[in-house]
Formats: sequence, C-alpha cells, structure tokens
Amino acid sequence: MANYRKSFNFRNGVQVDNDNLVVNSVGNVGIGTTVPTELLDVRGTAKVVGLVTASNIFVTGVSTFSSDVRIGTGITIDASSGIITATQFFGDGATLSNLPTSQWIDIDVGLGFTSIYAAGNVGVGTTDPRNSFQIGGDPYNSGNGVGFSSVTGNIKTSGIVSATSFSGAGAGLTSLNASNISSGTIAAARVPQLNNSSMPDNISVSGIVTATGGFVGAVTGNVTGNVTGDVTGDLTGDVTGNVTGNVVGIASTARSLTGTPNITVGVVTATKLIANVIEVPSTGITTISQLLHVGTGGTALSASSAGRTGIGTANPTSEFQIRKTANVLAEVISDSGQAQVSIGQSVGVGNSTGILRFGSTASTFDVINRDTGNINMILHGGGSGIDTGRFDWIYGQTNAELMSLTYGGRLGIGRTNPDTNLHVVGTSTVTGNSWFGGNVTITGTLSAGTISLPDLISANISNTSGISTFFDANVINDLTVDADIGIGTDNPVVNLDARGRTAIIGSLGINTTTQATASLEVIGQALFDSVGIGTTTTDGEGFYVNGSSIVQHDATTTLYDSVLYIRDNGAIGVGTTAVRCQVDFGDAGKTAAEINPGEGTGSRAFMLPPRLTNTQRAGLTTETGAMIYNTDTNKFQGFDGTAWRDFH
Repeated sequence: MANYRKSFNFRNGVQVDNDNLVVNSVGNVGIGTTVPTELLDVRGTAKVVGLVTASNIFVTGVSTFSSDVRIGTGITIDASSGIITATQFFGDGATLSNLPTSQWIDIDVGLGFTSIYAAGNVGVGTTDPRNSFQIGGDPYNSGNGVGFSSVTGNIKTSGIVSATSFSGAGAGLTSLNASNISSGTIAAARVPQLNNSSMPDNISVSGIVTATGGFVGAVTGNVTGNVTGDVTGDLTGDVTGNVTGNVVGIASTARSLTGTPNITVGVVTATKLIANVIEVPSTGITTISQLLHVGTGGTALSASSAGRTGIGTANPTSEFQIRKTANVLAEVISDSGQAQVSIGQSVGVGNSTGILRFGSTASTFDVINRDTGNINMILHGGGSGIDTGRFDWIYGQTNAELMSLTYGGRLGIGRTNPDTNLHVVGTSTVTGNSWFGGNVTITGTLSAGTISLPDLISANISNTSGISTFFDANVINDLTVDADIGIGTDNPVVNLDARGRTAIIGSLGINTTTQATASLEVIGQALFDSVGIGTTTTDGEGFYVNGSSIVQHDATTTLYDSVLYIRDNGAIGVGTTAVRCQVDFGDAGKTAAEINPGEGTGSRAFMLPPRLTNTQRAGLTTETGAMIYNTDTNKFQGFDGTAWRDFH
C-alpha cells in the first residue's frame, strides 16, 4: 500500500501497545512512556544517524562522544589524547595544578632568560606575604622568617645569618657577641688594647663585663646586669642584678639577697623585718626592748615590755588576753598524762591553788581547791539587771536537763523551772527521817505502814459503825463514794438523794460518760409530765414555752430534727383555731374583729412562696406540683414532673 496516498486523523491521540508509541491530545509524542511531557519524550536509548540541529542541549547524566568535540572554531577537545586546544584561556586559575614552566612568558626577550613577573608580593612558605619577597613569617612583626623589602632595600631575618665573609662598612653593626667569633678569626694585633689613657669616657654594653682583677675606683651611675669580681670603692647609683665577690663600702639602699648567704652584723635597724624562721642560738638571748607584733598591726600576737601578751589584739589590757570576733578556743593538752590548769598564790601545784584537771582518773574532769577555803559558784555577780539565769545540770547526749537551781533558791530535779523550793519529778527515796514544817498535799496514793493521826480525826474517819461528821469538806480532785449520798437526809434511797433540796448545776449529763455539751444532755429516754421553758405554769401535759403550748401529747404532732410532722388527721391553722382543712390560711393576718369572711384585711394577709433564681432553682429536689417565684423572670413557676412552667 505504499503507492497509495493515505491520511489518518485521530482527535484524541494514538497509542501503540502500552508505551511503545503515544501521541496525546496536545501533540506530545512519547516513546517508552504513556505520559509525554515534551513534544518528543523518549525514555531509553535514542539513535540518530545524520545531523542533529538544536538551539540548546541539556544533559543531566554523563555524555560520551566517540570522536572529537569542536565548539565553534576556537575550541577543540581531542577524544584520543584529551587535550583541549583554545586560542586563549581567561579566568581564575587558583585551582590549576601541574602547570609547566614553559607556560611562563618571557616578558623581556632581550635578557636571554625567562622572567617571572608578579604584580604583588611573593611568598614562599606563607600565604600572607607582607614584604616584596618573604620566606616564612614576617620578621618585621615578630614572625619567624626572612623578609626582603623593595622599598628600603633591607633584608631582615629572625634567625642566624651565616656567610663565608661579610664585605662592606661595619659602622652600622650592633650587638656583636664575641663568644660567637671563632678563636683565631681576629688576629691579636687587630684586637684593640684599652688602658687608662685610651679608655673611653663612656662605655655602653648590653652584655656582661668581666674583670678578673676586679674593679678599683668609684663607679658613678646605674649598673644593670651581673658584676663578677671585687668592687673596691664607692658605688653610686642603682645596681640591678647579681654581685659576686666582695663589696667594700657603705650601701645606702640594699634591695634583696638571694640564695642562702650568712649575714653577721651588730645592730640591725629596720622598719620591717620579714623572715620565715628566726632561730635563737642555744647560748644566746633574744631581747625585744619595747613591743613585739606578729601579724598585720600585731593582731595575731603582741607582747609588750609591760608584761602583757595578747592574741588577736595589738593592745592587750591584761597580762594575758585572747580576743577574736568569732569563736575562741584555748587548749591545754597532754597526749598521755594529766592536763592541768593551776590558778593560785603558790608556784607549781602548791597548797594555795585551785586546779582544773583532766585525766587523773580515766575520762574524768576534776575541779579542786587544794586550800582549806570554799568552792563558790556565783550567779549574776555583776551589776543589777533583769532575766537572771539559773544553774543547770545537763546530760550532753540528749541535752536533757537533769537538775536546775534558780537564782531564787528553787531546786528542781527533772524539772526545768521548779514551782517550789524542792520540786522533784519522778520517784523520790528518803531513807531517813523527814520533817515538814507546813502542809503536805498528796494528789496520788499515800501508802504507809503506819499513820499516826490525832485522836479526834482517828475516831471520826476510822468509825465503821457510826457516822463521820465534817464541818466542811474540801475535795480538790475526784471524790469516790462506794455507797449512796444523801443531801438533806441521812437515809438516801438512791445513789444521789436530794429530796427537799435544790441544786444549781452548770451542765448536767444523764446516761453519758462524757462531759455534757449543753446545759442538759440526756442520752436515752426521759419522762416528763410536762416541760415548761420560760414559764412556771403548765397544765401537766405538753411542752410550753413562755406559757404557750408548742407540742401537745396527743401522738398526732411531732417536732423532730427541725421538721414539723402532722400525722393522721392533723391540720395547721394560721389566723384561726377552727381549722377547716389540712392547711388553713383563710384568716391569716386578720384581727379578731375581721374573722368573718369578707370583712377587713390584715397588713400581712398574704403568703410568700420560695423566691429563687434560675441558678438556685437548678439545685432543688423537685416534686410534681412544687411552686416557686423566679426572681430572674419575675414569674410564678410550677414543676409538672418534667420541667418548670410559668403560671399564665
């Protein structure tokens, strides 16, 4: 059918198999894809035999060309050798490497050799050359290196310059060190000889001046450095450094001595003497005629010629004084024997002494008066004042106060503040006789083998057949009676019989073991013919307050737990005694003359239901038929079993 002219028109594209060939509706052709995104979208290898003309080629992967690549007429990439040939290279060549020296262009052919030209400084071993030509660091700015300056023509090196010879004027050479000149390099005939006639007036050196024969004569000016040898004569000026040898003369100012020299002098006069150790010979005596101060201003230790020694004070006011702003501790310690402090009027531990001693017996502290006098413990011995303390004996393990004696003469055993002259808390044992000049009060049990009482008291109390009579009986604590008590009668018929007598009681508890919380507290049943509160008149039945009956004893009305119960056919009447229904408010608020229906009205002849807000109403326990007045809506509302409804 090749000889026939054919034409095909597909409006919605053409698809061969799945993705062999796809032409979509917009004209994009896809090979190897069903969704071509360009006019020609080939997914896979494409082969074109012939010339490909394109305005731009965008390649994301690696492109391989089997033959040479030519860009225009100026750039050629040889596929076999890899050489790029171009008429000119331009741009940053900082990362280029292995550049052959043949690429340097001789800018001055007449010199006959290749010249290297650099517009700026050249650096070797440095990336920051600060000189025209610099090797290493910048020696002009404390660096280690060599610098050549094209401006001044100077060469400066931070190290040693070695050369077979130096030629030129040496007037500008300074700081020549003779020790660095090899022996024999300078002929002896050429070394200048200095004598008294040829000695210059001024010699300026920065090294060491050594004279084996010493220095004779006056030296005026400052000497800086080491002086080795003898100096005989006056030395005027400052000497800074070491002096080895003998110095004969007078030094107006001596700065310091180092090492371990021995100094032997007669009298040393100084404003301050600083020494790590002051050693006194065993055969000598160190005498301080006025005052010895240790520490800043003598605040560590001071001793005066007046015989006063102070620790922590520069001016002790007693023979021995310790003064600190914080805690002070003075110790007298014996590592294995007795430690003693003796105070008295005899030398050593004599008879006229008092001793504080520890260790005479293991773990024992003694207070001893070796003379025949007293040991006095004085409280508040100074001037008058308030809040005088007491003598305390305390057990240190628990800080419990075992015994105390107040300044008023009250002794307490087991009692911090005794209430009496002798106040013992706990058990007391007296093995001998005891005498009491006043009353004896016993709050507990008195146990005795024999008690001797006066005849009158003995006969009355110990009477087992008759009656013990007391004019007055005052019982401070509890009173226990095994039998009955009669008040106004000598024949009580119950436990407490007060027939014909009256009683005044603050509160009374009946059938309870605890103190009554009200004036009258009855636990259980109580029987009353009638009860009157605020009245002396009752009819023998009911409960009366100020003469008005509150509860009738008819088993139909009960007031219990703040709720009034009307049982059976009982009723409530307000304003009437002729109750016509269960709750009768028909004549409420009327006077007696207005009782007839339709005659007159009282000022309070109305009824108020509960007045509540919506919030308060939400907390009600609702019952069908309940009624309130809503103060938020200003309407009467009733509960119909489902919701609150307004009255219409």
